[in-house]
Amino acid sequence: MKIINYDFENIGGLLQVLAVPPSSFLRVRKDYVTNLNYLELRDRDGIISLPIYADDTYSFSEDKENGDAGDVWSVRVEGVIPKLSPVNRELLEVLERGLWYVLAVDGNGEVHWCGQEEALLQFNTNKTSGQTATNRNGTTFTFSCVQDEPTVYIAEMEDLEA
Repeated sequence: MKIINYDFENIGGLLQVLAVPPSSFLRVRKDYVTNLNYLELRDRDGIISLPIYADDTYSFSEDKENGDAGDVWSVRVEGVIPKLSPVNRELLEVLERGLWYVLAVDGNGEVHWCGQEEALLQFNTNKTSGQTATNRNGTTFTFSCVQDEPTVYIAEMEDLEA
């Protein structure tokens, strides 16, 4: 009998989000001895880091669904960029006009590689000033795609720290 392992030292949310353009992706190398995946990138100047704002502002979700053509995984990475201002306008426009791979590091330090060559993530935004002084002023965003395989866990991401 096989048993699912529960680890009760579990932290939600995300620690880091990186948007990776397809031109920067080389491959995911699988080490079959250790059963680990290693990400290989080139041209790192095109990678965009979205710093984590605060607790309860960033999330990763991956929902398995049964479609007519088979199993699919709906992937979403959501977050908040505080304060509407012209400072980030150019980078937001680059994100909005492109298709992306996304590296999402969860609260437990696990690195999720989101997207496939045939299923890159779209970046959508909602900008609002809020209605009162206590409302959040800023841009909420979502990276999303539907892919035919689950996201890949990546090992050793030290050289990509923002």
